[in-house]
Amino acid sequence: MSQGASNGAGQGAGKSFVSFSRPAAQRIAKAVRVVEGGNRAQPGLTFDHPMPSTSFALRLGKTTASWTKGTLATIALYGAGTPPSETTSSATLANCVNKFATVASGKWVMLGKASNGSWYLISAECS
Repeated sequence: MSQGASNGAGQGAGKSFVSFSRPAAQRIAKAVRVVEGGNRAQPGLTFDHPMPSTSFALRLGKTTASWTKGTLATIALYGAGTPPSETTSSATLANCVNKFATVASGKWVMLGKASNGSWYLISAECS
């Protein structure tokens, strides 16, 4: 048995009759019921990249003091140029969270920026 829908010339099918198999019609009806009963405040589906292309996801930095696990530190960011420089600081400072391990003073660190805008320690130069 087939189910059908024709919504006039304003729709994609034009004036032609669109038919669905019974399982397809039941699947579509179930999807509509799920959506209609869902969270109306939830944002719609998007296919855009979640991170703007103009921001840096990873940055190189250097510690100026010992950085203990579980603490916040202000790190001088390096590598603002292209290619990134390991010798010239961009004079940008970032408040970063260390969730991993204590890092000695004067060590190179790799920092990652989370979607909420916070910076986190990703990796550190070994002693």
